[in-house]
Amino acid sequence: MSSLIPKTTVLGTLNAYHLLRRTTYNITKSRINEFALKTPDQALTELFIFDTPTPASPLNDNGETIVPTFAVPTITDTLNTANSVAYDNYWWMYQALKSTSAQYKIIYWLHLLFVTDDNASFFTNFDYKELLRFHANSSLKDLAVRMTLNPRMLTYLNNNVNKKNSPNQNYAREFLELFTILKGPQIGTGNYTNYTEADVQQAAKVLTGFTLTSAVQLNKTARINNVDPVTKIPQGFINVNTHDFTNKTFSSAFNTVINGGTTVDTIQTEFQNFINMVFNQNETAKAYCRRMYRYFVGRTITTDIEDNIIVPLATQLKNNNYQILPVIKTLLSSKHFYDEEDSIYADQTIGALVRNPLELYFHMFSLLNLSMPTYSANPKALHGYLSLFANYSQNTGMPVFRPQTVNGYAAYSSSPNYDKNWITTSSLRIRYNNSIDILINGNTQNGFLFKLNLPAFVKDSGYFQNPGNADLLVSNFCELLFVDIPPTDRLNYFKTIFLNGLSPINWLNEWNNFVNTGTATNVKIPIDRLVKALIKSPEFQVM
Repeated sequence: MSSLIPKTTVLGTLNAYHLLRRTTYNITKSRINEFALKTPDQALTELFIFDTPTPASPLNDNGETIVPTFAVPTITDTLNTANSVAYDNYWWMYQALKSTSAQYKIIYWLHLLFVTDDNASFFTNFDYKELLRFHANSSLKDLAVRMTLNPRMLTYLNNNVNKKNSPNQNYAREFLELFTILKGPQIGTGNYTNYTEADVQQAAKVLTGFTLTSAVQLNKTARINNVDPVTKIPQGFINVNTHDFTNKTFSSAFNTVINGGTTVDTIQTEFQNFINMVFNQNETAKAYCRRMYRYFVGRTITTDIEDNIIVPLATQLKNNNYQILPVIKTLLSSKHFYDEEDSIYADQTIGALVRNPLELYFHMFSLLNLSMPTYSANPKALHGYLSLFANYSQNTGMPVFRPQTVNGYAAYSSSPNYDKNWITTSSLRIRYNNSIDILINGNTQNGFLFKLNLPAFVKDSGYFQNPGNADLLVSNFCELLFVDIPPTDRLNYFKTIFLNGLSPINWLNEWNNFVNTGTATNVKIPIDRLVKALIKSPEFQVM
């Protein structure tokens, strides 16, 4: 039977690697070894120490600031950077790649819960990402409140035009259907168990007047004149004149009447009462915990998992005002997460998820020690390089912060396959062809060569016990890149690719020659060939 009994012993290598894969974009062998000596509690305490982005906001190609913030309202953008650039995405990708905490994996999970696209402006897109970052160690309930007045969300789901005389139900509908409680079984016309069509109409009335002035809230500099008092992130406002003052009567799904407000303060109270009503439902907490489980653990939620994992997690979440980190910690500290509940170890959760495109690329970067400049030193190079991988990610089904629909990405929303949806006939070809080759062949951006030096990596990293031994080298690479060491026949397959007719003795001679002379040509070809085969294998697609 599944349970949330905590694992209290040290992780060991296999479990440490499992935890890092599921919580970070930045994995190195040294971090795996370090975390192997920690208990889950110790490891998660460290992973939950969130870092501040460096630099604090996106830069242009000259390294100048381009996004005014409440803290730093004056920018230095002499290039008058155009609004259409995606520098906020590249800045975020760089932070995610460099961070050693769980912060950015949690941020992207929050994005999946409160989906927007990135079609407004790079500065409002930055504000949206910052709102997610602020709440990565905070409350989902508070995020739902602030997201409702987020300018990116207001325009994305049209609540900026939701007025008492011309109601728009888009945001109210998605708030219930996709962002919070979600649909249950349809038990009647317009009745989805957890809410009804009448509830959508009443919710839309609650949300009338929550709007923005495009010329102000979407303006690069003017937007920081109206910020949330706690987060200091730009927000919209409540227009009392377009708000529906009537009381809102909800169905038996909620059995609640919410008094209408007539001033900014009383409308805010009305809205908070609506939020309380939705978040007081057990189904809201369970919906979030199911999505947490599928993001961090596995796609399949059996009746056993529902009763013994989801329900107690939901109780903890609801009882703690929807604080995120304690619940994630309970889940990721459990024996269930490490598949230690029965006598067959590591057969269910470890290696059970398909890597999304960002995980595929970023894990490859960090595991193979791809050298990069710091963002401040050469932003133009990073913009160019990360744009390549943003395009690859888009072509494999994951446009970064720009999901295909308001329902997000199929791999996180489409049952029963969920993460299996990352693998299609077209995406698999791109995952194989647009991954390791560009790292090995090299790509120059603004004078910086992004290129792996695998012979030097093998020789100097300390991760390889005896590189002159072909069997050990193949085994060490598999240990570095795969969930677990594959069986003997699979190891022999990769060894055959690696040697390509070369005898193990000849490989030893070639390696010793490289060590003695520094000439890498004869060892680079087989090592590159091996790493290409490993990255393009089914084993590297899962985590």
